[in-house]
Amino acid sequence: MASGDFPDIFLTNWSAIFNKSDIMQFGVKEGILVNIEPFIEEYGTEIKRVFEYNDVFRVTSTSPDGAIYGVARFSECYHCMAYPKVYIRQDWLDKLNLEMPTTTEEFREVLKQFVAGDPNGNGKADEIGLTGATTWNTMLEYALLGWSFLPVKPDFWLYLEDGEVKFAPDKDAYREGLRYIKSLYDEGLIDKAAFAQNEDIMAQTIRQDPPLVGAFTCDHVGMGVQNTNRYEYENAKIMMPLKGPDGFQRQPQNANEGEVQGFMGVITDTCEYPEAAFRWLDYQLSEYVTVVKQWGKEGVGWIYAPEGTKDIFGDPAKYIRLDATEKNPEAQEENEAYGFGNGPQADLAALRLSMLPAVDDIYDPANYEQRITLDTVPLMEYVNPERLPATLFVSTDVSDEFNEIKTNLKDFVRKATVQFIIGDRDLDNGWDAYKEELKRFGADRYLEIYTDTYTQAMK
Repeated sequence: MASGDFPDIFLTNWSAIFNKSDIMQFGVKEGILVNIEPFIEEYGTEIKRVFEYNDVFRVTSTSPDGAIYGVARFSECYHCMAYPKVYIRQDWLDKLNLEMPTTTEEFREVLKQFVAGDPNGNGKADEIGLTGATTWNTMLEYALLGWSFLPVKPDFWLYLEDGEVKFAPDKDAYREGLRYIKSLYDEGLIDKAAFAQNEDIMAQTIRQDPPLVGAFTCDHVGMGVQNTNRYEYENAKIMMPLKGPDGFQRQPQNANEGEVQGFMGVITDTCEYPEAAFRWLDYQLSEYVTVVKQWGKEGVGWIYAPEGTKDIFGDPAKYIRLDATEKNPEAQEENEAYGFGNGPQADLAALRLSMLPAVDDIYDPANYEQRITLDTVPLMEYVNPERLPATLFVSTDVSDEFNEIKTNLKDFVRKATVQFIIGDRDLDNGWDAYKEELKRFGADRYLEIYTDTYTQAMK
């Protein structure tokens, strides 16, 4: 882009996406990227379908000057809509004559029995009640906070309540959640390593023989148990959010339905026929192209589902995936010429669900997505109906300030949260000082900039 020598169209993948800072630089400031908004009404078909499916996609595609400078990969994932998840060992519950916990205090009692009752039967006090990690959505502290105390999304920290944008980490409910988690920590019911290890180390601990871990936090079950270990895979049961002491009960939500991280198809000002370029990019969002990009050639990587085929919800299934893996090398070779990860796609949740036909054995590793989708279904009842997009465009005059504050808050709040849990900070005597530190890190300004941006975007 700096050289001035660039093509009519860029197609990127996740590693080279035109993010919102790029759009502000090369679109809003320099005018190198073409505003496609005027073409959408006249020529758009697929992008209109996406915007009608979820109008927040339009909001999060639109820059502060009212322009849209590219076509995104509009990506959703049903099972990602309820992150983090917690899985618990059913055999330990059964052995100790325990019911599935439904409240924070019931969970405490279950963890106490797990740690003290020798459910793995090796005669050693080596059981871990609950574990997690620091990567992906494995942070147990945010699972418990978001379940039972207040809406919180790590590294974003904002939530919507009664139409007002609020900042979670300075709320009394956040402190009470920390107090609860600290009490579990002090009683030895949660894994001390959870605040330092990554998800791979967590998985190694969970997969010990005999088993050591009663419950674990994750994105999906295979981050803990191996889906090729039939007993362990079936034995790990999804937990519902726990009702907190004040009656709060929510499923944390980490998937960004309607959010646009950036753009995978952009048109530059060197393009002689931008309308035609737009129509071609628009077609990349079609369901057929999206399926081909993901699964390859029709008849080799996939087929249309025969009439009468049902999906896992009992609705008509649209697609059946074929075996074009290393088990079928000729099909794999032919199919690889068709799979293409660059450029726009519209892999929306509804499409992905239509690719999941009903199966007889939900615990067959080949049916992994069916299993984790069905695990997600009951959680969706608890997802907060009021959600904020985390990736709005911020105007150029405050974007540097906003991004710097956001980065500093991420590091500070994560660290301070753990310090409160492990006792390096005092929840009673140190809370006011912590709130003053939040102000010094710019929490009030962060909230102000985001609120102004969100209000303007939603007009």
